[in-house]
Amino acid sequence: MFLIDSANLKEIKALIKDYSFTGITTNPSLMAKENRTDFLHHLNELRALLPEAKLYVQINAETLADMLEEIKAFNSVLTPPYVIKVPATKTGYALMRLASNAKVDVAATAVSNFFQGLEAMQAGANHLIIYISRMIKHGHNPYQLIEDLRYIIERDQKAITLIGASFQTPEEIKKAFLSGVHQVSVKPSLLEHLFLTPLSEKSVKDFSKDFYARYQRTHIKK
Repeated sequence: MFLIDSANLKEIKALIKDYSFTGITTNPSLMAKENRTDFLHHLNELRALLPEAKLYVQINAETLADMLEEIKAFNSVLTPPYVIKVPATKTGYALMRLASNAKVDVAATAVSNFFQGLEAMQAGANHLIIYISRMIKHGHNPYQLIEDLRYIIERDQKAITLIGASFQTPEEIKKAFLSGVHQVSVKPSLLEHLFLTPLSEKSVKDFSKDFYARYQRTHIKK
């Protein structure tokens, strides 16, 4: 349900210590932000953090030939399960067809209108990634797009995952879920705000205080 949107090993290790996630998403900007030159080794380290979950790695090339070369590079170092993120562009659709025919798990990324989503499905994408905040910033309605694509997916009984990404607030994440996304990709700085609240923390402290007052101990013993 929740994906960590980061390429920072330290941040991810801290999160998976306490919380459960279905995968990690990266993109060229997140990878470059870590100021490392060993790109493929870096990906492999990310892959090892959650061995049973999916790592989403994004194509950076712009030509079809270079995109195919990148997929070969990913395949040479990564063990399944992982997903290749391909932009919903003219060249990207061509790559999706080739990759899906080769049984590569493909996510169409930066889907921002209904027909892009349909073409990505037809081209063989298994996942559609919708950038919520980015669409809102440019005057589009991502929640209606999610509802429309979810309707097609369910009507045609397609095994496609809708993923919301590019979030700035918890409310955007909530609206995305209620609109029909199956998963959300969230940056680490926002994730902690989703899972912890002062009300829950206070309730636990009150329980502990009452327990200690009665039994003079901090936990239950046999």
